[in-house]
Amino acid sequence: MNLKAKIKTRQTGSEDLQMTPIMNVFLILVPFLLLTASFVKLAVLEMSLPSLSQNTSGSVTQASEEKKPLVLNMLAVRQNGFELKSPTLTFPFIEKKGEQYDFEQLQTSLRQIKDKFPESEDMVIQPEDAIKYDDVIKVMDRCRDSGFPNISIAG
Repeated sequence: MNLKAKIKTRQTGSEDLQMTPIMNVFLILVPFLLLTASFVKLAVLEMSLPSLSQNTSGSVTQASEEKKPLVLNMLAVRQNGFELKSPTLTFPFIEKKGEQYDFEQLQTSLRQIKDKFPESEDMVIQPEDAIKYDDVIKVMDRCRDSGFPNISIAG
């Protein structure tokens, strides 16, 4: 009988949960997570990508409304330099200076295109697979600075 009485007293007796250790953990954890959180700053680059399908009815109405001359400017980013193609203008291959691209010469050539075709706002950039992302962004910035806000990337 003595054993049954001990079991009943254990079951009826209640103990409070100790919340202090859990609260201490959260007190340390929350500020630590807030301080080490990486607040990401995203930059948005507006650009247009070529589409696979062409809307013929939409393109006819746009062409008749705008009546702008079609000027296709291509900028190929190679491992050893830039190759710039534009109608009626020929440009020499812009070689790298050591390990760095010659962005000043590129911008000079882009301004020549803009002077020849002032209404042209489109530039198609064709980077090779091994070109660094940072270099492509620098090329896009130089195109925008030279007056080509509509940039497309071709593969």
